[in-house]
Amino acid sequence: MTQLFNKFYIPEDVGISSVAIAQFLKECDEINYKLRTLHIVRHDKAIAEVSKYPFCALDKRLVYSVSKTFTSTAIGIAVKEGLLRVDDFVLDYFPECRDLDMDDAARTIKICHLLTMSTGHGVDTVGDMCNGIRPWPEIFFTRKIVYEPGTHFVYNSGGTYMLSELISRVTGMCLKDWLQTHLFNPLEITDVSWDKHGDVNTGAWGLLIAPRDLTKLGLLYLHKGVYNGIRILTEEWVTEASYPHISTNVQGCAGWGRHYGYQIWENSPGSYRADGAFGQYCMVFPKMDMVITTTAEETDGSRIFPLIEKYILNNITEQPKPRDAWCYQYMKNVMNQWETPVVYSPSASYLMHMLQGKEFDLRSRTSDEKHTLRFEIGNSRMEFVIDEIQTIHSSCTVDLFGETTYAIEIPSNSPLIGDEQRNRIWKYAAHHSWVDQSTLILTICWQETGHSQTWKFYFHENTLTLIVTDGTKGMFELSGAVSDRNVRFADMIFDGAFR
Repeated sequence: MTQLFNKFYIPEDVGISSVAIAQFLKECDEINYKLRTLHIVRHDKAIAEVSKYPFCALDKRLVYSVSKTFTSTAIGIAVKEGLLRVDDFVLDYFPECRDLDMDDAARTIKICHLLTMSTGHGVDTVGDMCNGIRPWPEIFFTRKIVYEPGTHFVYNSGGTYMLSELISRVTGMCLKDWLQTHLFNPLEITDVSWDKHGDVNTGAWGLLIAPRDLTKLGLLYLHKGVYNGIRILTEEWVTEASYPHISTNVQGCAGWGRHYGYQIWENSPGSYRADGAFGQYCMVFPKMDMVITTTAEETDGSRIFPLIEKYILNNITEQPKPRDAWCYQYMKNVMNQWETPVVYSPSASYLMHMLQGKEFDLRSRTSDEKHTLRFEIGNSRMEFVIDEIQTIHSSCTVDLFGETTYAIEIPSNSPLIGDEQRNRIWKYAAHHSWVDQSTLILTICWQETGHSQTWKFYFHENTLTLIVTDGTKGMFELSGAVSDRNVRFADMIFDGAFR
């Protein structure tokens, strides 16, 4: 598998229809499912890889709670190394917390309960952890226990953070560094980053990794813990981790998600997935010897499951299908359409000359947030400079690619995101269009988040209103139980005037 993505095979050779893959992509467009990347590997042969322009399969992507499956994998490696056991009591690894005032049931939480999100808490602990001032383990142990540990599923990103801190305590290394040696290097994964809380990786979120590398994780599980002939996990661990340990009470999607393993969701019976918000999935189908990886920007990522069943799972055969040059070329044409750069119709406004070099003071309508905004304009190109920190280069005819830190928040940002991501430089592609003489729209694709953002500028005499809308209006909100459950949130609206 070292050369996995160096050669792509004809889908019919592994029992999958090229036309079905093309129809899958076309229906994603028809229902406005914002698929960013698709990978399909069967019998260790890559048969499809496509990314929607301007996204690229080689770029790292913020994968949200897919991070959890990597954290679970780290626990599996630690078990293999004899560093801990899933039946160990979590409190034994946090001696500084033993004398805290906590429910008796909190003292009985085991590592396996963290893995299956059955710690007994009534709500996710991560909200209190992120909003609190005490050490996160103390907050985790002192939250009210509602159920007997091991009996009820309650999604709990705070519990996954505890798994990450466990790895730090038993290895003396942060989770990412431990995995770099024991997982990423054997999987030939060279470029990852992971957010931290203090010196501990967040575990439940914050991993940036390329879609291709997600597929490698799926192949590791497909092959029962072996990759390129190297045993990374025990076969027993893969069996236990992917087993549907607990009911989630999730309805719909023909059973996709009704049970949960070790930070792994059940698909339809017999298959499973790593699952991140907004449609980040690495799906493993052992009976079909297949891995499907998708990244997306979807408030309801599960809309893709019926399409996978309709076009891929229901049409797959054990034996190769007859080759058909027309069918294969049809699939390639659809993929090429997805990846071809878009050319936009030029647009202009009489305001362009007036705006050149002008600076606005912006104030949020709903908070104390303030910014300065300067326009630099030349022919078809514009620069949007915010606080002299964030610069977006744009064209009205093509997407321009660049990198920037941010002042106005990008869509991946939330109270869960730590300083490592807040301060990093993000890749983007941007274009703009004058809708009329006084209305300008800037569209930004943040390539490493999978998200898009629209900035709408409304000019009136010497004033400006800026409305920032994220491509998916579902983000984390820490007012209650949050995790990857998407909630509606308002546009960011700023009013400004010439300096």
